[in-house]
Amino acid sequence: MKKLLFISFVLITLTSCGGSGKEKKSDKKQEATTEVTDLKSTVKEESYIKVLSYNKFIRDVWDFEKCADSFAFRGNKPCVIDFYATWCGPCKMIAPIMEKLAKEYAGKVDFYKVDTDKEPKLAMVLQIQYLPTVLFAKDGEQPEKSIGGKDEEYFRSQINKMLGE
Repeated sequence: MKKLLFISFVLITLTSCGGSGKEKKSDKKQEATTEVTDLKSTVKEESYIKVLSYNKFIRDVWDFEKCADSFAFRGNKPCVIDFYATWCGPCKMIAPIMEKLAKEYAGKVDFYKVDTDKEPKLAMVLQIQYLPTVLFAKDGEQPEKSIGGKDEEYFRSQINKMLGE
């Protein structure tokens, strides 16, 4: 009697699992394909924000290795630098705002973003301790630092202030 119950339990368990492993792999492969397709449809085709690495920062913004004592801006236009991390909720909140403003101010202001997980040395040198942190920099002035998630109006006012508008 115990053997009959055990065999019945095994048969019910096997049939309720949905069949063979090949079907499961096929389903998983189809789900993965769907996820990749969905991700591609949400990726923006053109971004007005440039990714900034340690070396690009030194080349395009400030060579703090040569001029460590004072900020010497190297850019041709004022810039906005968004320090973020992929896991940061407030960073995700301001990302579309930054993209919108970068498109709006294209040609007037350079927009950059720095993933602090990929560029920890740069974040350390610039004393970026909280995320998001946004730097507003232009020639002849010390950069201004904004810490935490802010709304579009705040960022717009900072950019207009840099532009003298």
